[in-house]
Amino acid sequence: MDQDEALTTVDNIVTQFNTYEDFLDSQITTLDLYYLEDEGLARQLVELGYRGTGEVVKREDFEARKAAIEIARLAERTQKKVCEKNPVLLAL
Repeated sequence: MDQDEALTTVDNIVTQFNTYEDFLDSQITTLDLYYLEDEGLARQLVELGYRGTGEVVKREDFEARKAAIEIARLAERTQKKVCEKNPVLLAL
């Protein structure tokens, strides 16, 4: 997997889940909870890549991409507002 594919995967994960814990919880099965009997331990195992049903994403990567996506969304919204208020820009 190259870097672009990895970023796309992380972006998909980030947009799908509100928090990193929600992402970790999505990787935990009922069987994991049955044997481990501890949700925190199950989350740690997923975070370390020992358990889970999908991609391993570090907390720092998740939070960085979440912040970058939010900044891009706010910038796009601000840009639209500036264009709507300026008749010269609208004419272009």
